[in-house]
Amino acid sequence: MISKTQKFWDKQAKKYDDSERQFEPVFKEIILRTKSYLTTDDNALDFGCATGTKTIALADSVRHIHGFDISTEMICEANKKIIESDLKNISFIQGDIYNDIFGKAMFDKIVSYGVIHLLDDSEKIIRRIHELLKPNGLFISSTACLKSKMTLKNKLVFNAYLMIKKSGFFPLHLSMFEPDNVERIIVNQGFQIVKAETIFHGITISFIIAKKA
Repeated sequence: MISKTQKFWDKQAKKYDDSERQFEPVFKEIILRTKSYLTTDDNALDFGCATGTKTIALADSVRHIHGFDISTEMICEANKKIIESDLKNISFIQGDIYNDIFGKAMFDKIVSYGVIHLLDDSEKIIRRIHELLKPNGLFISSTACLKSKMTLKNKLVFNAYLMIKKSGFFPLHLSMFEPDNVERIIVNQGFQIVKAETIFHGITISFIIAKKA
């Protein structure tokens, strides 16, 4: 059975890139910071890759990168981009992170952008990410901190989302994180923080490099 979350993201797939365009400057910065921790020997995973834009942006810095998302339609859009780009070291996979295709200690690096605050089981998922990483592997994440500083415009938009959510028309979980909360969750799942920064782009974003301890 398709979950409400998957149905939601399936409906968003064709317009997702347009909706994300406002965040393009901050994601370019995040991609640049991420690349400084990647090597061309890395087998990497992009958890919650959506339409694959960021996955493709990282491809030239790793040996192979797997983009993974719960949404079938997002993966369809991502696969179209592979054809257009002619890249050979990317594969996109639909399903959940507990898929048997992912083996323990399989990846050198796992990245996840704008996903953790949407998970209702973030601790369990991060524990699984820890399991999938090789010893000393890195988990690189950016997370919206919705309890921290944001512009008035974004606060109004966010409050509208909360009202819609209460009415039942917005099925996604939203965690009200501050940067310290995100760090604590990651550390509690067996990671050591290598670097933790906050980036402000209308909202506060926690950017964390964490090593499998």
